[in-house]
Amino acid sequence: MTAGDDNTPQDVASPCVRICMIDPDHDFCVGCWRTLREISDWHRYTPAQKLALLERLEGRRSACSINH
Repeated sequence: MTAGDDNTPQDVASPCVRICMIDPDHDFCVGCWRTLREISDWHRYTPAQKLALLERLEGRRSACSINH
């Protein structure tokens, strides 16, 4: 990754792990934890938006782990 002027990386790797299946109870992918909208919009997000989503995904993952 290359840092920008604001220390935000120029590119952020996709969280996709190639286990693509939408959980019908939660409406997000069981592999990367993103919604269909987040998956389709990933390429449009700025690096800062991608990093913010990665943080939300961690919270989503943790919340589901507690509930399952």
